[in-house]
Order: sequence, then C-alpha cells, then structure tokens
Amino acid sequence: MNWFIRLVLLICSMSWGMSTFETVSASGYVPTTTWPYLYEDFVDGTVYFSKEQKTMHLKLNVHLQNCTLHYLEGDKVMQADPRNVEMIQLGDVSFIYMNGELVRFIKAEEGVALVKLVKADLDELNKNTHGAYGMSTTSSSVNQIVSIGALGVSNLIYTRMRQERKEGKDLPLIEKYYFIFGDKIVEATRKEVEKSLGDNGKTKLKAFLKQNKIKWKEEASLIKLLEFFYQ
Repeated sequence: MNWFIRLVLLICSMSWGMSTFETVSASGYVPTTTWPYLYEDFVDGTVYFSKEQKTMHLKLNVHLQNCTLHYLEGDKVMQADPRNVEMIQLGDVSFIYMNGELVRFIKAEEGVALVKLVKADLDELNKNTHGAYGMSTTSSSVNQIVSIGALGVSNLIYTRMRQERKEGKDLPLIEKYYFIFGDKIVEATRKEVEKSLGDNGKTKLKAFLKQNKIKWKEEASLIKLLEFFYQ
C-alpha cells in the first residue's frame, strides 16, 4: 500500500464526529505579520508521525510563511520537522505535507485527491516593503514575518506573540487547489490540468466541463471534477 492510499484511509478513519475550528476563511479573522497563522489560536490536534505511526496530542497551528507545523511546548512555540510528520488532524480538518508544505485535505475519490494550499503572499507584502533605492526585496518582506529561524531554533514565546498579534501588518494570502494522483501533483487550473492530459483526455475534459458547468475557482466544482479523473 503506497503512502497516498495509506493517508486517505487514515484520514477517512479519523474525520468523523469532530468539531470544526475557525480558520482564515472565517469572517473577522485576519492573520498578521506578527501572528502569521492559519488559525486564530493554537488548537488541540493530533500529529501522526511517519515513523512507526506514533501519535501526539498537542496545541497546533499552521505557520503561513512556509506552511509548516508549529506546536506549543509549555509557553514556547516549536516547529515540527516535516520529514517526520505523515498527517495532522485539527478538529474535522486533515493536513498532509505536499512538497514540504502543509495542505488541507479536501476530498479523495478512487486514488485522486483534492487539496488546498494557503500561504503568505510575499510578493504582495513586498509592495509595501522597499529595500535599497526604493526597490522591493523578498528578504525584507520575509523579515517582517514572525517565525522560527532556519535552523529550527525558536525564541518565540506564545503569550508574547498573542499580546503583539495585532501590532503587525495584515498578511496577504495565496490560496491554491491541487489534484494529487499518487506521486503526481497538478494545480487545479484549466491550463495545468489540460497540460497533464493527452489529446483524447483534453477532448473528454472539454465535454465534462460543459456538461457539469465547472467553475475553476469554486471548491464545490473542483470536488465535482474529481469524477473526471476516475471515470
């Protein structure tokens, strides 16, 4: 059983009877450069580790700069090593790592999954951040975001971050959907999906889109599109 099928079975077995937490999609919550998290607070969750399927129940959140897992150790904010994490569960929402970034698992059908990536838009943040000679720099925008150092050394204190969370700038976000076919990842746009198909597949896709009135920016339509890949 490959990793993808194993994850789907694990997610399906754990996603029932749990409460939903509020994320950035909820009205009123806006992440900031001093609170760059998907969730308004650290919340109870479960981490499923890839080695020997160990689990830990921790206070968790998803950091939006690199889309990685942060957790609380007392009052200290820590960062999990993506290489050791197979899946995390926050309420009835599951996340898996895709190319080193946490993505929300939306739905899977017949070995094809739809996932959603939400991350900080550094280019948009750069528009209000200028380096030498008035030029924008990615490094300057990154430096605005409160995060853990590259070596994983954390000096972040949870209570201090909570107090300072509204002192930063609003954090602009990128939201993208992807289809996963085993080890193949395709961005859920018409252009990228068509690129992944042969001529016959493109013809079938055109007919499916017309028949089902697919809207590429709507999650419900993308869930419907899963049917195309396993028909």
